[in-house]
Amino acid sequence: MKTITLSGGFHGAADIDLRVKNGVLSAGQYKRLNNHMCGIKDCVCGWRGFDLTGIDRAAFRAMLDDVNYKSWATK
Repeated sequence: MKTITLSGGFHGAADIDLRVKNGVLSAGQYKRLNNHMCGIKDCVCGWRGFDLTGIDRAAFRAMLDDVNYKSWATK
């Protein structure tokens, strides 16, 4: 289990911790993160300006891409 902390962000969201198991972000965690970092329906901010602690930015991006692909592929 690994804890990742995201802070900052375009909308000035508070810090959020995610506990990631086996390097996989769940669809529920992604939804919670999306709502926390922005929460504005149809916003295209892309969560700009956030800082990461506990993981490399490229590895986190790969986790986001993976959960997005899985949710898209099941529709």
